[in-house]
Amino acid sequence: MKHSFYIYMITPILAFNLAGCSKTDEVNIGDDMQQIEGIALGLGAVGTPAATRATVGGVTYSVNTVEDPTRTKDDQNFITGRSKWKLDFTLYNGDVPTPYGPGSFTGVTDSDNDGNWKPGSDYFFPNYFKPWAEAWLYPDTKDKTVAKNQSNRDDLTAQDILYRPKSQLNPIAKKITVELSHRRAMINFKFEGLVREDISESTVLVRLGTDVYTPYNVRTTGTLEYMLILPENTPASSEIIVEYKTMGNPLQQPIEYKQKVKLIGTGTLGSNNCYCFTLSGKELKISPVTIVNWATGQPVSGEYVAVTAYPTFKGPANSTYYFYYDNQLTEDGTLTGTPKLQEIKFNNDGECTIKPDGRIITHIFKISNPTTETYWNSYKLTDPIILGDTEKMYIDLTTKSIQAFNP
Repeated sequence: MKHSFYIYMITPILAFNLAGCSKTDEVNIGDDMQQIEGIALGLGAVGTPAATRATVGGVTYSVNTVEDPTRTKDDQNFITGRSKWKLDFTLYNGDVPTPYGPGSFTGVTDSDNDGNWKPGSDYFFPNYFKPWAEAWLYPDTKDKTVAKNQSNRDDLTAQDILYRPKSQLNPIAKKITVELSHRRAMINFKFEGLVREDISESTVLVRLGTDVYTPYNVRTTGTLEYMLILPENTPASSEIIVEYKTMGNPLQQPIEYKQKVKLIGTGTLGSNNCYCFTLSGKELKISPVTIVNWATGQPVSGEYVAVTAYPTFKGPANSTYYFYYDNQLTEDGTLTGTPKLQEIKFNNDGECTIKPDGRIITHIFKISNPTTETYWNSYKLTDPIILGDTEKMYIDLTTKSIQAFNP
């Protein structure tokens, strides 16, 4: 949503002339300027919140919806959890380098927690013909480093610095609007086509170069989805790696996945932009990274990345094979039962995406019921396939020297 604050003009009642400032910032009596006792800045939103503005191609992401903690709060249109933040406001008489001091202030907080920022001193707020202004709203300091752990709602929101670059205001009246944008960038990703309980939610991390971030878990039930605020000057060519582990159990080893998300572009992650993508558990696909303007909810130019939540195997098209894992799973769950094999069916493109029954693949069979020791020895992989890591999300089995593909 568009974040804005309003400037309310509080003027004294005078019987005759009004004191004010000339266009050269000199105080005059009888001018068309007015001396202002104070200004109240109320942070709100423009228009009615729309819960589906970030829906693109039938996929709804959390950004700008009611689940987004950086969004406006219910129908009151107040920003959530910003009442104690500091506000800097700098006024200029046009596009000049020197600010107008009596109309500017730094580090003002909402002292009475009513959603307004009220500077306590006397401020001259002249009715300039084309005033310019710069504004910052921040939790501590506008130059603070982005926190690595954003798993807590308040910690996530605290990274969301709002600002207005120096630019022209509308002519000053009793009430004017100063729109704020998000200074930083965001990524919003979700897991689809898989069972939520299969993923150990506390293990979901985002790696950006040498920095490791813990994202915010948007919801406790339903589709697993995360949000993370990143520095806006992060190079767009940087590898974003999403890491997560499966739950595992006494017989099935947890699998640690490291999914590489590649943004195809130059420059840096744009401020006020949210980069949305989906980790699919159904099949390998080229999934669009939906880039959404964080303030308006409207999409901007998209880029592409290959993503899948489970590993995809490459093999002979329209064929069926069977995997066996080193966890020694059996059909009846006993140590002496029939070995359990996992069926894998390659499609017309020779690909198959599956939820693995184990971590390390030791055998690949052409038949579903290998019985002899000779058969087991013949189809054992020389180098077992260890699932996970960024290089183990797309596995080309046709490069393996095994009899299974040459029966």
